[in-house]
Amino acid sequence: MDKESDHLKDMWQNARRDDKSESPDAQKIVAIAKQQIRSNIKLQLSTIAILTITALGLFGFFIYVAQFLHTLSHIGEALMIGGLVVRIIIELFSIYKSSNIDLTKSALSSSNESLAYTEFRKQINGPVTIVILILYTIGFYMLTPEFSLHFSTPVMILMDLSYIIAAAIFSFFIRLGIKKENKILKEILRIQNDITGEVEPKNIKT
Repeated sequence: MDKESDHLKDMWQNARRDDKSESPDAQKIVAIAKQQIRSNIKLQLSTIAILTITALGLFGFFIYVAQFLHTLSHIGEALMIGGLVVRIIIELFSIYKSSNIDLTKSALSSSNESLAYTEFRKQINGPVTIVILILYTIGFYMLTPEFSLHFSTPVMILMDLSYIIAAAIFSFFIRLGIKKENKILKEILRIQNDITGEVEPKNIKT
């Protein structure tokens, strides 16, 4: 990737010397950056699909299998499904934002847009994701009192421990997805920083 980035920088410098905004080299650089954005959108669409299936599964479970009666349980249901729905909406908004980054603008302008979008995704993949996971977990354990009316103590302990294990595995895969997305975002900024002649971005951890 370093060789490709150096090649992109050389192409952009040649394009700037030609002073033609529509030169073939400039167009190729924009095309590669767009390809990176499309890769990121595919990741977000995969996330939306997984979250949607999970939310629908929970909804069906609460409606047709476990029809909870207590207010505490209903709050737990709302936290679990609501957190997933909020994240789905955020992902859809993220796709909208990334789709509206205009790479045909001046290099500095499009770089600023990409940087703003990257900072936005850092907040989503960091604090927002953590809060949603915490609320989801709280929601799950709010179902425990009503579950305990129908299951024995050993079964309840097994259920609660199973959730911890499942949550740990799920968090691991979430982390892998975030690292992959951060790598793509870093490469987008790297391409555009090469265009503007700035140093490689150091504020995105992979």
